[in-house]
Amino acid sequence: MAVLMHGGIGTGHFSQGYPALEKLLVGLSSSFEIVIYSQFAVNKDYRSSEFSIRTAPVNVKLGIVRWFFLIPYFLKDHRKNKFDLIFGFWGYPAGFLATGLSKIVNIPSAVYLLGGDAAGIESINFGILHKPITRRIALWTYRHTTLLLGISEFQKKQLSPYGITDIKIIPWGVEKNAYKFINKKPGSSLHIIHVAHLSPVKDQVTLVKAFALIAEQRPAGLRIFGEDFLKGSIQKLCKELGAENQVEFLHVIPYHQMPEQYAWADVMLHTSISEGQSMAITEAAASGVLLAGTRVGLLHDLGEDCGIAVEVGDYETLALKVLKLLDSEEKWNQKIQNARQWAEVHDLSWTIRELKQQLNSVIENSVLPGSQIRR
Repeated sequence: MAVLMHGGIGTGHFSQGYPALEKLLVGLSSSFEIVIYSQFAVNKDYRSSEFSIRTAPVNVKLGIVRWFFLIPYFLKDHRKNKFDLIFGFWGYPAGFLATGLSKIVNIPSAVYLLGGDAAGIESINFGILHKPITRRIALWTYRHTTLLLGISEFQKKQLSPYGITDIKIIPWGVEKNAYKFINKKPGSSLHIIHVAHLSPVKDQVTLVKAFALIAEQRPAGLRIFGEDFLKGSIQKLCKELGAENQVEFLHVIPYHQMPEQYAWADVMLHTSISEGQSMAITEAAASGVLLAGTRVGLLHDLGEDCGIAVEVGDYETLALKVLKLLDSEEKWNQKIQNARQWAEVHDLSWTIRELKQQLNSVIENSVLPGSQIRR
């Protein structure tokens, strides 16, 4: 299986890239021989025994040129040892290239929609569907790939106005033993966690405004994990709201240290304008942390049975609902248990099983002209 992506394996802080993506590919490697074609180069200290990684030379800086290096790499590898499937992670540009190359070499393709692949928000320049050219390319891809995959029903809802309905939803789960469920009661100080880079789409303005209202009513502390792409504006807002002593900005930490942070937390406050899924919500659900935030991504799918969901930007209702729920231990616990049940059923093993079934079905049902079924 050839895998095309712009990055996410062996990159970034601690070479951990996008941990959920790597764990998914490691799981698939038990059934597929995988070659990854990554636009971004992996860090020098990164090694993997589960798959091969091909990238453009590090001295090639322009992104589109790096993609053009990967295309001949793939074609040369395919001539030597034919791939059964080409799999694009992210719809654009990787999914577009995967779909186009699949038609050239006559093998099936799969495209997994992540992040902004189903969104287009012009005001913050997020996603790809608000730009006419990328929208046309993306929608062509979604209509012509052999298998279109998504990670939430929220994505399916976003794509429905464009006539994209043939999409298989397989959310990403976490490893069953990686996040320990802890049955706890909020203490005298409410512990709130937020895991996301500081960026316009994550809308930390709504986050800290909601937190400030909560903190006015009862002692509370907020820990924010993520890189700051907003140039200190959220820290400034915390000072304006008088909450600077209650908010900790902890940057990025190694992925394996996150479970102890969820063990500390009572509430996950997640206030994105748009989400594909949000692994932070999934991890919190598995850890016994109350889910609260905007009705996007996984919180849209799980709804009020598993947490607190409000409209985008509505920090007042979000704070009010959290405070109100603190007065009902039974309802608080029920939401946490419902979220736990979903996370336990839809763990990483479930995701890998579902994905293998879909991919194998596509391969087995792909018929080449004048030949037998491929497998």
